[in-house]
Amino acid sequence: MDVQQVLITGASGNLGGKLRRHLEGRYGLRLLDINPRGDRSILPADLSRWDKSWVEQFAAVDVVVHLAADPMAHQTWPNLIAPNFDATIYVYQAAIQAKVKRVVYASSNHVMGGYQDDPEPARLTTTVPPRPGTRYQVDGQPRDSTPYAAGKLVGERLGKCFADSHGLSVLAVRIGWVRPGPNEPQEIPPERGPWFRLMWLSNRDFCQLMERCITADASPRFAVINGMSANTGMRWDIEYTRQLVGYAPQDDVSRVSKGA
Repeated sequence: MDVQQVLITGASGNLGGKLRRHLEGRYGLRLLDINPRGDRSILPADLSRWDKSWVEQFAAVDVVVHLAADPMAHQTWPNLIAPNFDATIYVYQAAIQAKVKRVVYASSNHVMGGYQDDPEPARLTTTVPPRPGTRYQVDGQPRDSTPYAAGKLVGERLGKCFADSHGLSVLAVRIGWVRPGPNEPQEIPPERGPWFRLMWLSNRDFCQLMERCITADASPRFAVINGMSANTGMRWDIEYTRQLVGYAPQDDVSRVSKGA
């Protein structure tokens, strides 16, 4: 697909910052974030409120990469309504209004978190029914990502609705674990265990995957794909991702990555 102009929401966040640096100089970029963090090239935008100041940024854009959301996986339902539900609805609507060709939607591995302790582990293709919510511990404190995961699943379903009703191309990517900064395997906290470790996505694999989603002549019009590195022993199936968008991961969590 011929792409000249890309809009990134959540451009000052962990994922948005990495993708922006990867795409700069090769595409025209428009950058939105609720908190630009002092970066004047990023337009401050509260996507949970329909406002002309940010909606007009969608004009003449080929692809929107929607990364903006509250990234806290154990966030509560009330705190997710605006940034993860309302904002996603408005982004899809703005894309339709501006005749954007494609939305690449940042879904999450948490959509399948309920399979973590499955006694009969299934291969996690995107045809396996969703089971939202991961239960885990951080520094001895219990975490439950069910609200966050459910919100991401709603975003996938909304994408299918807009694809079916308006002809918008939507790729929903169930992104693995991309830690802030260098994101190297040796830095993964041991307490997270194999479930988190084996869904690791390196910086360079993340950036490659997003760019493939931006440019691929993908068919069908709507698709959900997994986004992990080529991790030895993982349950996540990325073969469909390879086939659909030409993803060719370079890293494996069992080896020390050189990153991007």
